[in-house]
Formats: sequence, structure tokens, C-alpha cells
Amino acid sequence: MPQLRRAAVALALALPLTLAACSSPAATSAAPAEADAPESVTVEHAMGTTDVECSPQRVVTLGQGETDSTLALGVTPVGVVSPWTEDWYDYLPAEVEEAEVVGTEIEPDLEAIAALEPDLILGSKLRHEALYDQLSQIAPTVFTETIGVAWKENVGLYAEALCFEDEGAEIVAAYEARAAEIGAALDEAGQGDTEVSIIRFMPDQVRIYLTGFPGSVVRDTGLQRPEAQTVADWEASEQLIEISEERIPEMDGDVIFEMVSADHYAQQGTQTVDEQIERWTSTELWQGLSAVKAGKVVEVDESHWNLGGGIGAANALLADLEAYFAEAE
Repeated sequence: MPQLRRAAVALALALPLTLAACSSPAATSAAPAEADAPESVTVEHAMGTTDVECSPQRVVTLGQGETDSTLALGVTPVGVVSPWTEDWYDYLPAEVEEAEVVGTEIEPDLEAIAALEPDLILGSKLRHEALYDQLSQIAPTVFTETIGVAWKENVGLYAEALCFEDEGAEIVAAYEARAAEIGAALDEAGQGDTEVSIIRFMPDQVRIYLTGFPGSVVRDTGLQRPEAQTVADWEASEQLIEISEERIPEMDGDVIFEMVSADHYAQQGTQTVDEQIERWTSTELWQGLSAVKAGKVVEVDESHWNLGGGIGAANALLADLEAYFAEAE
């Protein structure tokens, strides 16, 4: 299966449109002048209201989107949960290596977090609701409601808690402008009505992404989705569905972007993800998909298509789309 070349992605990421969201955390130079900065902020979030002294210097992030977006705002966390893969995602700035790992996104280590003496903890109600009271006793704690499809709103909340609300709005606006420019270029090239399918192979299941993080980025470019992957109510819809082999036709599109789980996702029980892929792709239903016949199944890096879930990942995903459609012209 064709893969997006890293060189093409790196080139796209280097374009001026990437702005602060994909830059080094030197973005702190864009912070408000000290005289204009508030002494504290009161943040309304999924668990209530929290007062945060400005500007937090010792931040702990409990999720991938929190880590991604905090770095994009020019703040290097003192503590982070481990990535879903063995190594940190390629699109993240090198400063992520400076942070201490404090458990996993599913099981943060409260003792390790407390030992870092943070002045702000960022997490999500979806993942960490049961830990909120304990975390709040360690430091001011701000939670988003959920992850995935709400990622842009989440960036705004992280930015507010970091006392960088204006900067948060700026990096989201820069991302949206970039997505719109890519969409305009696709329309001009006659590619704007391309139907994009988003799937993911895991050792124990196969998923189609309807909305969620990758669906929202594709949507922002104006690219279309196949009828089987189109939802009437974007906010209320399931973000993804797990399918069985007889539903393979629902995976079709003009182009299929295929995420393949890696590292500790690569095997569950006795089956590897490669064995899962071999079984599915050897079926007549898979071989009959129009994208398969046209050679338009593209393996993409799930670290920024799905696992990261922040502003940096969104810009990296845009770079993949830009590179693919440039090569497809």
C-alpha cells in the first residue's frame, strides 16, 4: 500500500501556514506583555470552576491532546502521561522529552504528580473524572468534557487555563485558515469533492471513523465523506464505529486513509494487527472496493491522525492531506 513519504510531510509542515501551532515552544515570545497579563484567571470547565494563578510554570498534562496543545502554546510541561506508542510522536517538538512521565493516560500516578509540585493540572472528564477531587488537592485542576471531536474547544480551554487565551485563539485561527486554503486549492484542482474514508486496523477490531479528531480535520478542509460515513448530527453522532467483515463495503471511498495500530497495540491475545489486516484485505469484499481497485489506499501515521488529538497533530494531518493530493494531481 502506498505510504505518505516523510519528506513530503516534513516539507508541508515547513510551509509558512503552519505558524505557531507546529513551531518550537519558542512561541512563549508571543505571550502577553507582563504589564498586561492578569494575575489570575477563573476557568469554567467540565468539573466546575477553578482559579489559576497566572501564568502557570509547572504544568502536568494527563492526556495526549493536553500535552500536544500545551507545547504548541509554548509551555513545556513538567509532567506528562506516556504516549500510546513506545516513542514520542514525530510531530511533537523535542521539548516533550524534558517532561517527567507520570503514568499513563488511563492510570496517572498521583504520587508522581504530587512530587512535581505542579501549579496546574490539565485533564479530561472522560478519562479522569474519578480522580478529580484528589488531583484538585494537589494543584488547580481543569478538565475538558471529552476528547476527539471537541479538540478545538479544548485548545481554547487549555489556553485559558495557561493564561494564554489570545494565543490559543490565534493558533486555532491559523489552523482554520490553513485548512480553508488547502480546501480552496483542492477545489481549484477539481479535487474538492473527493470522498475520503478513514479506517483503522487494530488486532482485536476494525474501526471506521465518522467524526472524531480525524473526521473533524478532514471536514475543515471541505473534503467530502462517503455516504456510509456521513452523519446527520455531527455533535450527537458516534465518533467511530467498530465493524465486522460483512460491513467492509462501508469502508469504501474515492481514497481510503488507513491507520494501523503500532507498538503495544500491535498484538492483543494471540492475534497481531498484521494478521488482522491480512484476513480482511484478502476477502473479496475488500478486493472489490473502488479505492482498492484504483490503488488509493494510503497508510497514514496514527500518532497524528488519531492518538495526538491536539493542535499540533491537526496541522500534521493537514500536511498529510496536502502532500497526498499534491501527488495525486
